[in-house]
Amino acid sequence: MRRRNGYLFLKGIVFIQLFLLTVVLGLTVDLNGGFLNSWSKARPLNLLQPLGIININEDQAEQLVQENSLLLTGSAGLIKQLGWVDLSSDNMAQNMIGSQIQVLAYTGLQEKSQEYGNEDPSKTEANNPVSQDFGRDGIETADPVDTTIFNGKTICLYCTHSAETYIPDSGQARVDGQRGLINSVAQKIEQELKAKGIDAQYINTIHDFPDYNSSYTNSRATVKKLLQDNNNIMALLDIHRDSIPGASTAPTIEIKGKKSARILIVVGTDERKPHPNWKKNFRFAQNLYVQGEKMYPGLIKGITTKAGTYNQEFHSSALLLEFGSDYNTLEEANYAARLFTEVLIQVLKEDF
Repeated sequence: MRRRNGYLFLKGIVFIQLFLLTVVLGLTVDLNGGFLNSWSKARPLNLLQPLGIININEDQAEQLVQENSLLLTGSAGLIKQLGWVDLSSDNMAQNMIGSQIQVLAYTGLQEKSQEYGNEDPSKTEANNPVSQDFGRDGIETADPVDTTIFNGKTICLYCTHSAETYIPDSGQARVDGQRGLINSVAQKIEQELKAKGIDAQYINTIHDFPDYNSSYTNSRATVKKLLQDNNNIMALLDIHRDSIPGASTAPTIEIKGKKSARILIVVGTDERKPHPNWKKNFRFAQNLYVQGEKMYPGLIKGITTKAGTYNQEFHSSALLLEFGSDYNTLEEANYAARLFTEVLIQVLKEDF
């Protein structure tokens, strides 16, 4: 009797285990079926929808940024983690997450296009922001711009480090007391903007001579006078070129069969002194980067922040732009300037 009871007990345990296994398998099949059905409806391309449907609140965005993000950068040693940045106001973190998702979405669309053997969507006529019209440089020109939306507003350009130049053309990196070739790049942007019917003003004042250390003090006076004389400035751009210690060559990127210098955007912060506009400047930089990736991927190599204000505290759309480095050629830098002008116009159009 005792042996029979033990047998029944073991038999009962086996049946219970089989029952539980059956239930688990049933649930698994059901869940997998539901998941697969849902996935078939939400194909990968459908996941890359406009950001308006992505629901990320500020707290979630702030946590994501602080835990996972690095500021975009193009120069070694300038990467700075965002832990010190105050992301609590003006939905800063949400905007940062949003811009990064846009970049990822664009990249995903390119990869998906290649996967299906289709042409890169950025190169198709329907999606290409440029027409098939060839301009004076032998490259495609941008579609006509409705300049009336800018209501007579202007873009101002200047060079704090006026002596900066390009070694392949000048034989040296600086021509102290003179206007280096970086001024030609600033002029190129001015000319391109005017050619598209947008008011632009390049200030050719030499700021870094006779005292190089007073460069930003001198350019600050230029900025203040510009803003005093004109309250219709929609962007204020300080044009530079980078210099990488120890380098004897400069990176380029081929765009439409032609070599271009790459651009680094520098944003000053409020780490050293009050700078109420720095987050607005940073958003402006983000918008340029995202638009640049859509139009000319790789043209803008990144965004970096520095503790100085670089006279950006006087305007909400003020940036320091580095067009290549000292080993780029003027031709490469001027081509970057032309392409950047098209990106800039697209970004400004969205603000009006």
